[in-house]
Amino acid sequence: MLGRADDLGGGVFKKRLGKNLYRSIIVAKGGRYWIYEYLFAKQDRPNIGIEELDRFRKLAAAYAVLNPEQVDKLLKNERWVEICHDATA
Repeated sequence: MLGRADDLGGGVFKKRLGKNLYRSIIVAKGGRYWIYEYLFAKQDRPNIGIEELDRFRKLAAAYAVLNPEQVDKLLKNERWVEICHDATA
């Protein structure tokens, strides 16, 4: 949120990674969770298409209504994997 990602609207963000060699599409869950949904190399494709962006926005809307128990279940069942958690933030 501090200028390190481009807001694509609808809860979807694009983040540059690896010295600008890679891109990650991040779907925000109500500003509380950041879900790295898609990763691609810049050399393979410059960006995602409009149709893909629309699907990511729909996914963000679906994630936005998940309650904490549903998120915990996704983590427990390893449908989602937590890659970083800072309990002091």
